[in-house]
Amino acid sequence: MSSVHVRSSFKTFLATNVPSETVIDLTAQFDDIRDLLDEAGIGMGDAWLGIDFQADDEIPISIAAGNNQGVYRESGVVQIHIVDVAKLGIGDSLLARAEVLRDLLRGIRINDIRIESVTPPSFAQGTTLEFESGFMSCTIMISYEYDKNL
Repeated sequence: MSSVHVRSSFKTFLATNVPSETVIDLTAQFDDIRDLLDEAGIGMGDAWLGIDFQADDEIPISIAAGNNQGVYRESGVVQIHIVDVAKLGIGDSLLARAEVLRDLLRGIRINDIRIESVTPPSFAQGTTLEFESGFMSCTIMISYEYDKNL
């Protein structure tokens, strides 16, 4: 799981820049999908984004780094799952929403977080959410780096 700073900054960025999308943080969620949607005020027929944070590493990048001094670099991946009700033709709609997000995130900084890369959307099993409740999704992955100065 990514640091609190990365998580908060990323969610605030999405809320500010894509206010039409409802975002659900899926990190460490074990609820039934219907309970998560109800809690977020999302109906069963509504489109939404699921976000999942996966930290990779945190390494010292300054010579005198210790527990309370120096600069540490956190790297990780943020997965954004673009979700809508499963129906004929929904794939094109999911791809269009994914491309809007990719264009928004490609090569930018979110405060002091550097976006290193954004993958094309994937529908492949194992790379996106799998549902038994009538939804379909595609996923993009955003690689980031964040330097924390202690």
